[in-house]
Amino acid sequence: MDRSALTASIGRLQEFVDRFEGQRLFSTSANVVTYTASLYNVIGSTSDPKIPGYPSWNYLLQQFGIGVGSNDHCYVDPQTPDHSHPAFQVGGHMTPNQDGTVPTTGICYLMPLCKWHNGKGNNHVAFAHSLTQILELHGYMTSEPAATFMARRSGQAPAALVFAADEGLLFQTLSPEEMERVERKSVAEAPGASAPDNHIVLRRQGTGAESFYTIERVQLA
Repeated sequence: MDRSALTASIGRLQEFVDRFEGQRLFSTSANVVTYTASLYNVIGSTSDPKIPGYPSWNYLLQQFGIGVGSNDHCYVDPQTPDHSHPAFQVGGHMTPNQDGTVPTTGICYLMPLCKWHNGKGNNHVAFAHSLTQILELHGYMTSEPAATFMARRSGQAPAALVFAADEGLLFQTLSPEEMERVERKSVAEAPGASAPDNHIVLRRQGTGAESFYTIERVQLA
């Protein structure tokens, strides 16, 4: 067991709770769009986990066929090797706003970047990209881990368990029956005997376009 990696995962989950407990977390979506204009780094977004576990922003991109095959490289032009460019190392959060801001629960974009282009030294720099198929993210919250975003994605699950593991933050959606067991007994009985010690439960409130999630339960060391 990599205790330091697990501790880091617990810390990221605690940071999420500290920022968003008691708030409405709106349901999210990720859609492939064609975007041709230059984009800027979102300032304050969380970097990819040091251990590239599931789920990560890289994984979300690849789920939609972005950053795979012949497009498995940083999207920023030109493709001339420099620093860590043009390796695809992180899913970079992007905005058309030069100041790097994204309104909470607003829209931003995700595309493959190398670590150098994703770094603070490139904040406020316009990135031209000849590859134009990127992800449009709805409901993103700055510095949000990929796992909490993906646990709410589509807003269909009545609840989701987000938990800390050696490989990063992971999630599992909970069925109505599993959510009932959470309410009646303990979260450990909901997803099975291997439920982790360090977790939070996100619960959906409302329906349709008005739905949102709240942090329902917190169990962190």
